[in-house]
Amino acid sequence: MKYFRNIITLLLLVPLASCEKWLAEVPFDKVPGDELYTTELGVQEALNGLYLGMLDRSIYGGELTFGLVEALAQHYYIPDKHRYDSPAAYNLTDSKSAGYISEIWSKLYKLIASCNVFIEQVELNKEKYSAAHYKLFRGEAIALRAYLHFDLFRLFAPAYSESVKTDQAIPYYTKEVNAPGDYASVEDVVAYLLRDLDEAITLLSADPLLEDLTIGESFWEYRNFRLNIYAAWVLKARVLLHVGDKPGAYAIAAALLEGNMPGGSGQAANFMDVFPSLLSLPTSYRDPVAYTEVIFGMYDVNRDNIQRDYFSTDLITENILLTGDTRYATLFTNNDDTRAKVFQDAPNQSEVYALKTFSKYLAGRIYDDDPYPYRYNVLPLIKKSEVYLIAAESSDNDTDKANWLEQLRLGRGYLLHNTESFVNNLDQLLQDEYEREFYAEGQYIYYLKRNGKTTVINQRGETVAFNARVLPVPDEEQNNR
Repeated sequence: MKYFRNIITLLLLVPLASCEKWLAEVPFDKVPGDELYTTELGVQEALNGLYLGMLDRSIYGGELTFGLVEALAQHYYIPDKHRYDSPAAYNLTDSKSAGYISEIWSKLYKLIASCNVFIEQVELNKEKYSAAHYKLFRGEAIALRAYLHFDLFRLFAPAYSESVKTDQAIPYYTKEVNAPGDYASVEDVVAYLLRDLDEAITLLSADPLLEDLTIGESFWEYRNFRLNIYAAWVLKARVLLHVGDKPGAYAIAAALLEGNMPGGSGQAANFMDVFPSLLSLPTSYRDPVAYTEVIFGMYDVNRDNIQRDYFSTDLITENILLTGDTRYATLFTNNDDTRAKVFQDAPNQSEVYALKTFSKYLAGRIYDDDPYPYRYNVLPLIKKSEVYLIAAESSDNDTDKANWLEQLRLGRGYLLHNTESFVNNLDQLLQDEYEREFYAEGQYIYYLKRNGKTTVINQRGETVAFNARVLPVPDEEQNNR
């Protein structure tokens, strides 16, 4: 893979500018790096470029959210000649699958290279910024670097265990390089991730979010679009859960849900107030993604295009993403579940199987003086619901596991004491909740991997082998070494 100083087309967000102006393109390829980083405004523009680079449809704007990873998790009905027919059949080395996988690898590492350029330049110019803003700039970029590496690790390396901890995993880059670096072992990648996240958490300890998620128009607001202090903590819990440190993951998740900052300081946290439950809002402000519960997400002014380009019944059979009615009927068994409401019958899409279309990313109405005017522009990357699921999965007893699952389900329309009938099968309920909650959000595949699942249910209701635990590293990465 070629590494270079990635001067990205940056999207401008300036203080007092409206959120829509995030999309005003500014060609910074002609601005020298040392000049761009000499002012806080330039650093803000560069930082926005890192976040908005994630919107590429090859990565989080598509394949790593509702695209490839969901096809690998068998979340769509995939007929012959479909855009995802090869990956859904786990033919991961043919040209079609290889194309998707290669783009993911290269685009994530390019973003990592950009993060490292940003971090180095901010460090060189730190005297030009306020001390508080320097910490936020550096903290967000280091947390973002960990976020990107972690998804590469989850996709391309074996799930952590004692038997594989010394195996080759992925390269982990902490500085700008001109040639491919060595692969780190599984255990070393985990150490690098935790080191980055611990530094980021320290740097973000005075995050403005700890005061309020003020909905305004300055650079330091809309913190749920950024890798804020709470997102960094939940990302650390994600890492710990993935590598089997359930006590560590539980301590973080439970602290947040109980209104405390993780880390044992005893400091109160405003986590539950800053990210209110979807059902606590008036009906007119409820959206399928649960905007108010998004801890870290992307602002996509063209999000409605996702519905048109991937889920619309106007698409040809080879392109549309549909859910099988058989799988839907077994997964969504409660009519009060708010997550079931994004599925609608899709007539005349198959002569053999009844299918449903999916409208999670369809835009809705924004009212005058709407307190959440951008809720139909967000693509979720970390949500509060995941914190409940991490707490449940990492709990060491059934009482706590049932409690956290119940709290999540209460926020999705279920009645009180809804886990009683599942008390002897909580692990299956947990898996079902991961699948229901993150349908077309790209997280269910990682649940399957870290729990060693060897089978998965497809949209026809069939149990099939799950053969996407480790994606093959692209040939060009090997050839460029």
